[in-house]
Amino acid sequence: MLLGSIIANLSDETSILETLASLDDLVLMARLREAAAEAGEPLGCFVSAAIGSFVARADDTAWLSLMAVTSKAEDPGRACLKYILWTEIPAPTPSCSCHH
Repeated sequence: MLLGSIIANLSDETSILETLASLDDLVLMARLREAAAEAGEPLGCFVSAAIGSFVARADDTAWLSLMAVTSKAEDPGRACLKYILWTEIPAPTPSCSCHH
């Protein structure tokens, strides 16, 4: 999977769903769907914005971490996408608050 091909297909919702499914990460998929729903955006738009956000804001440490992850991966494009998405997903909001 080439990252350039993934990015080129970000506007195609079907392509995004197929790409995300190919990552074989159900937790990531569920978190992305939840975050997109909370943002009121289609999943493809949310994923595209997340990648754009990473590219725009990533510092040297984030890029170095990304390169380390991809250099060890069998499929660098897939590893890169997973790293970026896990980095950009907002932390889940607790469904209840417990005060002790």
